[in-house]
Amino acid sequence: MAEQKQNKGTERKERTSRPRSPRPAREKTQGDENIVFIGQKPVKSYVIACLIHFSSGSPKVVIKARGRAIARAVDTAELLRRAFLKDAQLESISMCTEEVEREGGRKANVSAIEITLTKP
Repeated sequence: MAEQKQNKGTERKERTSRPRSPRPAREKTQGDENIVFIGQKPVKSYVIACLIHFSSGSPKVVIKARGRAIARAVDTAELLRRAFLKDAQLESISMCTEEVEREGGRKANVSAIEITLTKP
């Protein structure tokens, strides 16, 4: 019985949380416009997605976000302009309020932002 108590104390607990999967940032292309939708991933993921669009020859990238992700979208645009692409220019910023239907049929207003960056 003493052996069982010693074994219990020395056992390590396994992590119960799932590790993050290394998926690339969600991107959509609409016509000649490249759009990067901002979500819950780290800012670096979205910066890399924008850099990929610019390096593939696209002169313009649109960063879109809603709700709590707006701050992450602004961080992404500023990192691109100040650290990675010093020649990138801010073409436009547009803000709006979208009406979203929640669970139970309720409607809620959600703020949204669209930041357009261009590279000469």
